[in-house]
Parts: sequence; C-alpha cells; structure tokens
Amino acid sequence: MHASSKWTRRAVLWGTTGVLTAATIVAGSSAEAAHSPGAGASQSQAAPSPKVVGYPAPKGIYKPFTNCPLVNPLMKEAVPGGAVACIVGYVVSGKIKIGNVTTTIKAGVKVKHPVTVQFGIWSPPKASPLEYSGGVLPPPDGGLSAQLVSTAQYVKGGLLKALGCPNAKNPVAQKLCTEAQQKGGKYLDVFAAAQSAGPIINFNLFTWTQPVMFHLINPLLGNSCYIGSADNPVVLNPMLTATGNAVPEPDPQPKKHPDTEVLKIPASATDSTFTAPGVTGCGPGGSANIRIDEAIDNAVGLPTASGADSITLSGTFYLAACSAPHNMANILLSAFRASARSNGTEAVHRISAADVRHAMATMLKH
Repeated sequence: MHASSKWTRRAVLWGTTGVLTAATIVAGSSAEAAHSPGAGASQSQAAPSPKVVGYPAPKGIYKPFTNCPLVNPLMKEAVPGGAVACIVGYVVSGKIKIGNVTTTIKAGVKVKHPVTVQFGIWSPPKASPLEYSGGVLPPPDGGLSAQLVSTAQYVKGGLLKALGCPNAKNPVAQKLCTEAQQKGGKYLDVFAAAQSAGPIINFNLFTWTQPVMFHLINPLLGNSCYIGSADNPVVLNPMLTATGNAVPEPDPQPKKHPDTEVLKIPASATDSTFTAPGVTGCGPGGSANIRIDEAIDNAVGLPTASGADSITLSGTFYLAACSAPHNMANILLSAFRASARSNGTEAVHRISAADVRHAMATMLKH
C-alpha cells in the first residue's frame, strides 16, 4: 500500500473497528429468491441497464465500476488532500421489515445481486479531507434511477395478505380478493422493487441518508402502486459495519497511476429508525382508488412510526479511490482506461494482511 494513500487506509482502519465507508449496500427490497415476477410484472420491474459513459468497460480490479461519474467536471474540482472515488455495492442477503410484513432477501441462481448501487464521491472545495457531505454524484447513465437498481422480488403472502383477505375492510378490496382468487397465478403474487426517490445526502465515512420508494407490482394493483414517493419517501439512514476483512489492491501500474487502489469489503447495513408512509396509487383506478390504498395500509400496518421498521442487508462493496496530490479524477479515469486495454497479464501485487496491519500501525503512531 502506498504511504500516501491516506484515504483508503482510513477506510481499512475504520473497517477493522467495525465501521466502514460504503454507501452502497442500501435500500433492499422485499425478496424471496424462489419466486420471479410473472408476465404482468416484467414491464414495471424493468431497471435501466448500466452503460459505461466516458470510458470503455474496465477490467481487472476495476471491473465492477461500469458507471462512475469520473467525466463529470465536478470530480476534477476535488480538493487536494481529499479523494475521488467510485463506489459499487451488491446486496446478496438480508431482511426488511415494513409494518407487519417481514421478508427475506436471498441471492439465487438467476438473481445474484438483488440490489445494486453505484455512484461517485468527491471532496468538494473548502471541504476537509474527511468531509464528503454534498460530494455524491449519481451515475452518468441513468442518473438517480441507476444509482439504485433493484430486481423485483417476491413479497411473502402475496396479494391476499396485502389486502387482508378474506376479511378485507371494504367492499372494493373484497372484490379484488375474489378476482385474484378466481384468476390465480400472477394475480395472487406481489413483487416489490426499491427505487431511488432522491439524491444521497449527509454522506460521510460510515453513514448517510437516502430516500427510497418501493414499487408494489401485481396486475390488479395498476402501474403506480408505491410505498413512498418522491414527495414523501422512505428515508433510510443506514449504519455500516464490517463483516469480514477489507482487501485493498493497488493499481498494477503504480508509477503511472499513483495512490490509486480498489478496496473490497464485505459489510452489512442496518437501520431501525426510519418510518414508512402509507401506500398510494394502488388498484385498478390508480390514485383515484383510495379504498385499495386503505385496505393495504390496514393489512400491512402503514404508516409506521420510528422503531417499527428495520433493514439488515449484507453484501460486498467495492471502492476505487485515488488520493494523489492533484488530478485525482484524471488518474483514476486513466487507470480504468488502461485496464480496458489490458490483456490480463500484468503482475498485480496483492497486499497481505501483514501489510495492512503494518500500515495501520504506522498510521496510529502518527
């Protein structure tokens, strides 16, 4: 590890004490890997396909970073002593509880990463080296919608539980229960997909704020059935903790790309303080069908107060950072482009656990 790669070493140091930077494992969705959306859900659950913008698809240690905003002019304004970084995270397991419904997130053969998050961070002018609030940029392709990509996942209990069948509180909901039972199949299933409802804010090295909303998908619920919205989102404030050893890898061409590294960290994100609003836009009449919204709220227990909901999400995140004295964005972008031209034969120096311990011990002395 380069002696001047202070920013990445900070992340390793905090990782060993249980708190890590990676606003990547966020906003899971109700999931059961054994199920998949029916034909009626395919259009609603479609997420933008990430495209590389400004550089060819990177390889090697940079392979996960397909949609980082390195070409954004703001990245070039990062303050000396700070950092420019690209972040990618994959959620593969966990639980989410909203109201009285708790479901499990579990990766499967077809869905290895139920939730993927990708964005960039930079040290804004006049910011201290540890201050990154306001320095979050969404992917260049897709913007906020590509910042959080969630595959639609099965909600345990399906539509009958969501409506409180067979004892739904109003005749409109009871009619929907009967129709779902008569048609069966995809009409009984409910899927959920998490979506960004606004930009990430209050970002620092171990927590952040992210507004999200959950799209509930069933042919009888219409195309606009959501828990949360852009105006009234579910606001998450996850706390990250390490679940394994951080593995830093320097660029295979350290002379050309100094102070440039990738950090791979297994971690979990938890939050039990957020609240959830009631659903909106559900039922054949969309926003006009308030009776279906009311039925779902009554059955699920929405809206909720702080402490009634929780998320526990686990996965792996990758952080590609450059903390050179200047031109950090250009150096990291150059490293991405060089990896794309690579034939994979370069020798890569893998940092051992002893190297990491030595680097951290040196930091603590100073």
